[in-house]
Amino acid sequence: MPDAGRFSELGEQGSRAVMEAAAVLESELAAGLVDAKAAGARVSGEHRVDPQEFDKLVRRVSDNTHELIDAVSARVLDGTTGDAAEHARKLTTSAHDIVDLLLNLSSLAPAFANQGLANAFGHQRTAGPETDGRHEG
Repeated sequence: MPDAGRFSELGEQGSRAVMEAAAVLESELAAGLVDAKAAGARVSGEHRVDPQEFDKLVRRVSDNTHELIDAVSARVLDGTTGDAAEHARKLTTSAHDIVDLLLNLSSLAPAFANQGLANAFGHQRTAGPETDGRHEG
């Protein structure tokens, strides 16, 4: 059975790592809020979700989240050995996989949102040729 003390230490290291990584990524996340506000304004003004704009936000979230996972993992693994290190590596891989799965599922959101917005508000007001939330990609 694994030593509970090593996992306690792993948790403390993880908490410190999360705080440090979050501070580093704060400015990047703030920049993402500007893009998110622009997307929100489009939904309010044009009653549609722009698929390219949405994809840009998803890529930003993906990049930031994977960077955060890697930073926390590196910090936790620094000086960690044995079973605790192996568990931390497995958790890191799982965290990356979960983020990828959720963000891949989010690619369906523009089409669903645009269909719902069209049902609620009628025809969408657009600035370009795409109106149904689908795009080549």
